[in-house]
Amino acid sequence: MKPLRLLLGIILSFSLMFIALITSIEAAAYSDFSFYEKEYNKYAVTRFVDISMPDLMNVTVNMMHYLNGNKDTLTDVEATIKDVPDTPFFNEREVAHMKDVRGLFIGAVHLRNLLIVVSIICIISAKLLKGSTSRFISNVLLYGTLISLAVAGMLIFIISGDFEKYFILFHHMLFNNDLWMLNPATDNLINIVPEGFFVDMTKRIVIIFSSHIIFLVGCGIVIKKSFKIIS
Repeated sequence: MKPLRLLLGIILSFSLMFIALITSIEAAAYSDFSFYEKEYNKYAVTRFVDISMPDLMNVTVNMMHYLNGNKDTLTDVEATIKDVPDTPFFNEREVAHMKDVRGLFIGAVHLRNLLIVVSIICIISAKLLKGSTSRFISNVLLYGTLISLAVAGMLIFIISGDFEKYFILFHHMLFNNDLWMLNPATDNLINIVPEGFFVDMTKRIVIIFSSHIIFLVGCGIVIKKSFKIIS
């Protein structure tokens, strides 16, 4: 039974890691719109687009509501740009690309829900097998999660060495078209979220993700001490 429990532990460990990652991305993107305002000020976005901050924040809120499925379209998002009121903010290419991004965001939420079910099944299966369920869960939370974090840390270290290279590779992997290749001269989207924005957002996600992992490891320690489990 030990090999099967080990397999269940590995599946549960990586399920928890991806649940934490998807939740971290969601929290980073949706939980605090003041982050976007700080980034827009940092990269002088309003000057490049020639738009007021209130209008830009309204565009941002509508854009994020669209990405999480609470808004059906971006074609009705308008703002005063270059002193021209009621100007559509997104052109056809940007709308098409954001439709692809929306699919990824919503798909990630569905994946997280599936992984939650997988995690529950792993725990129930471990309980049905011979051995301590508390030991199984504590080992997964403590050792399995740390191993998963180590793997994630290695990837972050590699990506940070050449963010632009892996950013482009990331887009080639996720999208089967070139709609993400936007032109600063014609597309507002690339001007409001330059590369520096994505670097800062990535750092934000890493911090939130790390806090989730620390929490899971802490739960593992508490379970071990509560049930006086030795390894």
